[in-house]
Amino acid sequence: MWVKMLDYFYRKDDQEIFSGRKGELSLMEEYLLSERSVDIHLSGLRRIGKTMLIKEFIKRHINNKNILLIYINLEEISETPEDFALKFVGWHAYWLYARGDRLPAVFLHLPSLIFELQDKELRDALMPITQELEKAKPDRQRLLQECFSFSDVVARFSQKRVILFLDEFQEIKSLTNFDQAKNILKLMRSAKDRAQNVTYCISGSIISEMEYITRDSQSPLFNQFIHIPIKAYSRGESRELINKFIVDIDNRNAGFLHHYSAGNSFYLVQILRKVMLFMRKGDALSESLIKRAFISETLSPSGLIHTYCNYLYNISLQRARGYGVLRSLLDIIAIAEEAMTQSDLARALKMSQGPVRINLKQLQHVGLLFEKERRYYYHDPVLKYWVAYVQNGVEVSDFPKEKDIILIIEELGKKYQLVPEELGKAKEESAMAIMRQFSGQEIDGRVFGTKGNVRLPKFSKIRRYISKDGKTEIDVLATNRVKWAVEIKWKNKAAGVKEIEAFFRKASPLADRFWYIARAGFTKGATEFASKKGVLLSSERDINALLNKLKA
Repeated sequence: MWVKMLDYFYRKDDQEIFSGRKGELSLMEEYLLSERSVDIHLSGLRRIGKTMLIKEFIKRHINNKNILLIYINLEEISETPEDFALKFVGWHAYWLYARGDRLPAVFLHLPSLIFELQDKELRDALMPITQELEKAKPDRQRLLQECFSFSDVVARFSQKRVILFLDEFQEIKSLTNFDQAKNILKLMRSAKDRAQNVTYCISGSIISEMEYITRDSQSPLFNQFIHIPIKAYSRGESRELINKFIVDIDNRNAGFLHHYSAGNSFYLVQILRKVMLFMRKGDALSESLIKRAFISETLSPSGLIHTYCNYLYNISLQRARGYGVLRSLLDIIAIAEEAMTQSDLARALKMSQGPVRINLKQLQHVGLLFEKERRYYYHDPVLKYWVAYVQNGVEVSDFPKEKDIILIIEELGKKYQLVPEELGKAKEESAMAIMRQFSGQEIDGRVFGTKGNVRLPKFSKIRRYISKDGKTEIDVLATNRVKWAVEIKWKNKAAGVKEIEAFFRKASPLADRFWYIARAGFTKGATEFASKKGVLLSSERDINALLNKLKA
């Protein structure tokens, strides 16, 4: 249902296309709305859907009379400590009085903010802040202490529990560059500990910085938040969104749209809109059309994906140091056919490994790259594709004909590759699809690395499992009278005994049977451990054999 009250804050168009995220919304409700609420941290890449998830949560609970929902985007208020303090308080007043229904400008400037505060108790609470702001040299420590305490003031005044959403939370660290603000996280922690009726939900897009803030033992906010990862859409979630644009699409074309968007809701919406424009021009929906829509939206200067990638690329490099080398590293990794190691990159740049290591750390810190098994990958496969072409001078028109971009289309499969995490997620979904075919069959145990036959039970529920504290993740947990736990590792290296031991250790309290799938098979030590513990093992070849047996 569209809530008119949120006209300004949450556009009607966005409300209508919100899809999926049922599990994440359920966790947010459980943690934030329970009698003993818990502070949470939503973590995920830019444009993955964190902000829209928060807005959807606010829409669903804005009329709850027991809570006051306050949303602040710290990216918009973190220029100086003085600006931060004023606008932090101003947004509290905005949500108390306007509740997302109108423009917030009058609440974000001191003279008009005082006028908008209709109650003496709140004006009195604002007084220490206004007094500091009127000074030629404000006491920033007091200013920040007072602004962080204002959440509790509003909670007491409204006689409601305040749920405070702080989006792009990593931007608060930029204020540590100012005198008397270097301990801003410590000041916030002190106010947070004193608050009687305030619950926090923070979110951020630069994962490395958010990891430091919430999980590093040196951070004042260490271990203060339950971690909820916001990942790419599953195929089912993508399909839900796709059907809001194209009702009668077949599974094959829906799968292509999911693939080329990498399960990113922003990318998916832009590709869908471009597909619709092509179709209005007379093109029939097909794999070729979806590829053209993806290419034009990503490589055409007028495409919104192109605009976003350009922004992300430049803003990320501005946050780092050493623009020239960083750009060269990004270009080399983008055009490489296989993932590269630090030594590979050093050779390509004709540099020693020390400076290359420092620059790679910079790119990891700003959230563009991550390292896995000594190789470096883009977090975002669409950005990687954009860099490979646009940063090397290749762009296309807004509505290219197939014959004009035939070479780019032919290269698409090679140039556009999902990162290992998303590839693994696709394999998780494939494993779930296989397990839905289980219905009591007796299968030759050799495809599971064991002797005799294995009975395949029919499951009532097949899903990914994440524990409430976010510390235990199981790729697939299938349940009925028996419970199967499944781990999938889709890499070119055989799985070793340590990996099987770790899986068995975390899955043992949750399941009766354990199944490990590894593309390249298993080491001798892994098979010996699995035999002792009854862990089923399947390689890619075994999975193909299993599929053939299920079809028979």
